[in-house]
Amino acid sequence: MLLDKTFSREFDASGTQLRVGFIRPEARHKISAGIALMSRETIRHRFFGIKNGFTDRELKYLTEIDGINHFALGVEEVHAPERGVAVMRMVRDDLTPHEAEVAILIVDEFQKKGLGTLLMHFCLLAAYERDIQFLRFTYLPDNQAIVKLIRRFGASAPERMGSDYVQMKIPVTETHAIKARQALIQFFN
Repeated sequence: MLLDKTFSREFDASGTQLRVGFIRPEARHKISAGIALMSRETIRHRFFGIKNGFTDRELKYLTEIDGINHFALGVEEVHAPERGVAVMRMVRDDLTPHEAEVAILIVDEFQKKGLGTLLMHFCLLAAYERDIQFLRFTYLPDNQAIVKLIRRFGASAPERMGSDYVQMKIPVTETHAIKARQALIQFFN
């Protein structure tokens, strides 16, 4: 398995050295502090409302993960490792184990720099390695950034979930995994 708990890679993003790696319990402070780096719109799009911080229970859920049914990668600045800038999280559905809910969060300063695409490649590869067949994205109807991102990866037609949410799915096939792996190899070489 390529994407396990030891995975870590450094890269350049528009002149800033970043590191992507598996989220560990010691990332609690980065996740907690990261909310201050987000606009109200980013917070609303990710958390579907106002959020000023995280409870201890939420931080435990977000950082104490098994890497198989709950997988997450974080991106931090190499020269300021206390500063987290992005997270990709994939959680297997208990009732439909071949599906996983995905969330991608990028702090405002690092949006539109290719991190979403990079994290999607990681997500597709991790899903394939874990025998997940569909990635599910639930979002607010006005979140065009996530729609644009996941459509590039073959998302299904949007499905309304009540009046407040929309959902799209991406199939995870061997072809998707091969393309994701090739894109990651090219990116890091």
